[in-house]
Amino acid sequence: MDVVVALHVAAALLLILAGVAKIIRPVPTTDLLVSFGMPEVPAVVVVIGLVESAVGVLALVVGGPLLAAATGVLYLGFLAVVWRALVTGATTCGCFGRVNAPPSWLHIVGNAGFAAVSFVAVAGQTPTQVMAEGPAGGVVFVLGSGMIAGLALVAFTAVPEALAARRGTPSSARFHINGERPNQ
Repeated sequence: MDVVVALHVAAALLLILAGVAKIIRPVPTTDLLVSFGMPEVPAVVVVIGLVESAVGVLALVVGGPLLAAATGVLYLGFLAVVWRALVTGATTCGCFGRVNAPPSWLHIVGNAGFAAVSFVAVAGQTPTQVMAEGPAGGVVFVLGSGMIAGLALVAFTAVPEALAARRGTPSSARFHINGERPNQ
């Protein structure tokens, strides 16, 4: 069960990272939502980022079934958004404040996986309980979870970007590399 909790912790870490990215750089997500027909309100994206970050932090610090389930629900929402971005031909998933992170099937599968492990984690230990079992195991648990989160971030952003570059597809056709909209 520690593996499930470690994967759930990685999911919570990515929630925090994605939430902070949306707070700092709401433009990519705002533009993605506008492409879905929603009004252009960056404040909504900032609120989404605050919710993501709060759920991620609470899932790590407090833990428990409710927060594990909330993490799973957020990942199901992300799965739906990335799927829609992929099928509508969006140039960014809007997830990590990066304009050059195209949506991909890898991201959809990753979101499904993180949703699943978070729902399974509902019945397991909290991250604090796993770490309390022993200092050495706690260090390995924290390092392993961080490594999983880092690998997932690369899989969700850099891999699709590299594949798009290999195909010769511009991954940020509507945006400058710094995340701002081009002057029109």
